[in-house]
Amino acid sequence: MHDHHPNELNLGSDFLPKSPSKLDLTISKSSTKPLSPAQAEFNKRMKALEKERAAHTRERARLDAELLVCINELMPMVETLNRAELGLIQSAVAARDTLKLTPKRHKWLGDLISGKASSLLADPAGLSEADIQQLEALVEKLGPNFLDEEQKEFEREDFDELREMMEEMAQLAGVSLDLDGIELDGDPAEFERQIQERLAAAGDEFRKIANGETPLNEKKRKPTKAALERERLKQETEAAKNRDFKSLYKQLAKVLHPDLETDPTLKAHKEVWMKRLTTARANGDLRDMLAIEMEWLGEESGNLAKASDEKLRVYSMVLKEQLADLKEQTYMLLREPQYYPLMRFIGPFGDRRSPVVIKLSLSNEISRLEEMSATLRAGGKDAQLIVHQWADTHARACRR
Repeated sequence: MHDHHPNELNLGSDFLPKSPSKLDLTISKSSTKPLSPAQAEFNKRMKALEKERAAHTRERARLDAELLVCINELMPMVETLNRAELGLIQSAVAARDTLKLTPKRHKWLGDLISGKASSLLADPAGLSEADIQQLEALVEKLGPNFLDEEQKEFEREDFDELREMMEEMAQLAGVSLDLDGIELDGDPAEFERQIQERLAAAGDEFRKIANGETPLNEKKRKPTKAALERERLKQETEAAKNRDFKSLYKQLAKVLHPDLETDPTLKAHKEVWMKRLTTARANGDLRDMLAIEMEWLGEESGNLAKASDEKLRVYSMVLKEQLADLKEQTYMLLREPQYYPLMRFIGPFGDRRSPVVIKLSLSNEISRLEEMSATLRAGGKDAQLIVHQWADTHARACRR
């Protein structure tokens, strides 16, 4: 135990806030009496949170390493692949114009080329602006791909059914929801914005139905005594959480606020602490607020050991919520914008191949496309055979 007053900051050579992960934030057993149930529960929640924080850090480090490989090694190969795909499209266009084809094969080959060009336009990594303009002109000339249009029609039908179902649900609940005029085609971000805007306009009642919080046609009944008691306990718990957070913040802010310090050096030190304290409060991060409190007192778990069981039970609830939030954040890490390039190399079931396997696959595909382009440019029977197979296979796929 340090000999400074508990309401004074220890501003020695190690005055700066320590890394929260390096602090022991559990309550130590006393030699005279065992931990209370509330103390044991608090330790359990804190250890679980520490474990998940470490897992979160490891997962982010792993994704960062994968992203580095993706940017430096894999994406250049993807760009080469796209340029090879463009070369094959150009060779196919030339073959369609020069080789003798039946009218039907000429038509189906053009439709296939249009589809390939549209797919490449959806992911034009490695292509120049002139390349993109050339592909756009090609799609405009050949018309929309049959399969693409058929898929869009299926999507429109599915959306129409969903729209009708949502409007019927809203009507049954006595809520007015209008989804007419929202077009499925176009900018996906604008489509999502319009959907969210209409749902928001429908009010909280519809959102509760959509989330399963309120069953349809539920008759409003008088709350039971048990329901009222649950609601009372919930409100009391929330009030206790807010009260303890607010109290802890005020207690720390009194000694950490830089505006209350006249010494320039100490003022600069306190600005660092206050920034961390403000961030912890804004994020509802009880763990970091406790860490700040312990560093401020210059001790580890002795401060928590003095906390009442009532306060510890509130802290345990908050830690449980933080653990659930952190698990969700860990699960959603891959969906953060900076990791979007990795999604290209993840299978439909979340499986990840090693970079070596991915590079081998990309290299093989690049070689295949370049060989086919060379064959088409050379003309002759081999080129004729390729375009016939392409046209016939595509025609059969579209007729299914």
